[in-house]
Formats: sequence, structure tokens, C-alpha cells
Amino acid sequence: MLKQDRSRRTHEVLLDAAAGEFVRHGYAGANLNRIADQVGMSKGALYAHFSSKEDLAGALTKPFDQAWRGLLEEADAVRSDPLGALQCLTFGLAGRLRIDIRFRAGLHLVSEGARAHGEVPTLIDDMTRATTRLVRQAQQQGELKPTHAPEALSSFVVASTFGMYHTMSQQRLDDFLHEARRIWQLVFSSAAACPATPLPRGATVGAPLG
Repeated sequence: MLKQDRSRRTHEVLLDAAAGEFVRHGYAGANLNRIADQVGMSKGALYAHFSSKEDLAGALTKPFDQAWRGLLEEADAVRSDPLGALQCLTFGLAGRLRIDIRFRAGLHLVSEGARAHGEVPTLIDDMTRATTRLVRQAQQQGELKPTHAPEALSSFVVASTFGMYHTMSQQRLDDFLHEARRIWQLVFSSAAACPATPLPRGATVGAPLG
């Protein structure tokens, strides 16, 4: 039992170290030797937990996909308040990116993989569809004036959220959720405040990266 617990802890530490490496250097630039050095083990010992860099990346992208689907499902469940659902989806994403280094690594990896194939990351397509639907519903229910096309407002929200994340230094990620709220106020000033998002189960808080 003690051996299993020690192996599990090492596995988790490796995932955190790998997440930081992928965020800093991307998949192509990530180096298994650096990851092993960070946790004080040999590269051979690392292979006892993960057979390859691809295997290690998959251990981060799969939970990322699940977490993102969870955020979409939570927004979809708030059917009676589409604007509130959109707010919670946007802030939930921003909050998760701010606090969870593994989630950030997952985003970097899936985005890099999509770009390598000349594709738009699935996350962007998912959020664009969800945002457009919720804006349209909010307009139909009178929560928003139909001044702008749902597609236009959706594009602005999605581009602002991801553009702000990718242009913000890792040291300033503590400001990310605050900045997301500022953008929200500019676009949807009449929206009710979304409850503070607690730390999601399984989220890993990572120190700002240099």
C-alpha cells in the first residue's frame, strides 16, 4: 500500500512538472529530461510512469477535454437563464485557466495539435456554438436587445477571452478572471453577477510560470 501511494504521488508530481513544461515550451519544445530533473528522477524512472512524451501529453489532454465538457454541461443546465449561463461559462473557463496548470497545459496542447493540422481547436468551435446559442436565447427572452447579431457578439466574447489569455503573461494570470469580468461589463452590463466559482474537483493550482 505504501509503495502504491508513493507511486501515485510521483505520478501526480510528474503530471504537474510536465504541465509546466508544456505550457512553457509547447509539445514540440518540451523535454523529458527537464521534466525528470524537476522532480529529481532519471529519465528512465520517468518511463516507468509514462512510456513517451505522447503518452504524457495524453494524460493531460484527456482530463482537459473532460473538464471542458463539464463546463459546457453546467452552462447547458441553466436553461432558464441563458445570459447567466453564458456568464458562468466564460468565467468558469477563465477561472479554470487561472488556477489549474494542468488545464492550461491541456489547452496549449490541443490548440497546438489543431494548428499543426490547419484546424480550429475544438474548444473554440464548442465555445463559439454555445455562446451564439446562449446570446440568441437571451435576445429572444428579452435579456439582451437584438442590437447585434448573435454571431457577432459571440465572436467578440470568444476572441476577447482567448486573445486576452494568450497575450497575458503567466505572471499576470491572477488578473485574468478580473479582466474577463471587465470585458463582460463592457458587453453585457445588465447581467447579474455569477456566483464565485469554487476550485473544481481535480484542479491543480500551479504557481505562475516564468
